[in-house]
Amino acid sequence: MPNLNIVAVYLAGGASKRMGSNKLLLPLGNGCLGSKALQTAVCSKVNHTIVVTKKGDHLEWIDPILFSEAYQQKWSHTSCSSTLKGQSASLKCGLKKAKELNADAIIVLLADQPFISITLIDTFISLFENHSSVPFISSFYQGIARAPVLFSKQMYSRLDKLQGDQGARKIIRKNENENGMFYECADDSLFMDVDTKQAYECIKKIYKEKRRLF
Repeated sequence: MPNLNIVAVYLAGGASKRMGSNKLLLPLGNGCLGSKALQTAVCSKVNHTIVVTKKGDHLEWIDPILFSEAYQQKWSHTSCSSTLKGQSASLKCGLKKAKELNADAIIVLLADQPFISITLIDTFISLFENHSSVPFISSFYQGIARAPVLFSKQMYSRLDKLQGDQGARKIIRKNENENGMFYECADDSLFMDVDTKQAYECIKKIYKEKRRLF
């Protein structure tokens, strides 16, 4: 079923407690860490990307090119006043905006996963276009469901019931027997996130290596 309206919800409202500073602003390559997966999202086949941040975020971490005319229609920003209540609050803020855009499905992306690829996002979209009755499509690595996750609109009411720091994985675990799809991935770097300084140093090394290869 082509021409479905699929919206990315880009979760960028975390407090970076374990890092001790705003991890979205950490340098990575020629920009900031938080902007990498966002650039990937807006260059993918998603119809629109909603960037969810905490209140007072001035978006300094977003690459200036994404504010240019070529990209400014591909994403929008919403600030969430309740991000301190946990990831579920940010997810529900993004979902509310996605509903306003009449999204047939959302893809949940995390701003601290800089290696998420266009290929992975577009694969999810193609899978959903061919299997639009599935409730969700989840990345899967080493037996664990991981972000990104695509949720069809039939799952919106369940997402709205999440509380605290429960994220998309909570929904997957509760509903894994409902004929959702799991997309097995072999590249572990796709799911690397930045919670600590040690993780950031590791990400930097891998990023440099990937740039040498391509």
